[in-house]
Amino acid sequence: MTNDTLPVSGGAMPSCILTINHLIVEETGDVNIAVLKGLAHRRAMADYGAITPRSLRSAIREYAGMIPQLQTAWRERHGLPVDYVMVTAFGPARDGVRRSAF
Repeated sequence: MTNDTLPVSGGAMPSCILTINHLIVEETGDVNIAVLKGLAHRRAMADYGAITPRSLRSAIREYAGMIPQLQTAWRERHGLPVDYVMVTAFGPARDGVRRSAF
């Protein structure tokens, strides 16, 4: 027997597919919504013990921060342009001046 169940048919998704590496479809670079939903349901059950709207929003928020990074990595792997922003310190650098309180 093979693990070829499809989420659209109402069957269970194999656990080997429910990973962060499968959030982005490798052929198109788009978000795999079925994997995102499966990961969110799993995280909601792990964190809250129930699938409620609040727990799902929290779980999706957790994965939403990773999606732009994964899409940027996909664009780099496929040789597409990626915009980067250079952030520098405000003002000229001087010796003996502390810039951060951290």
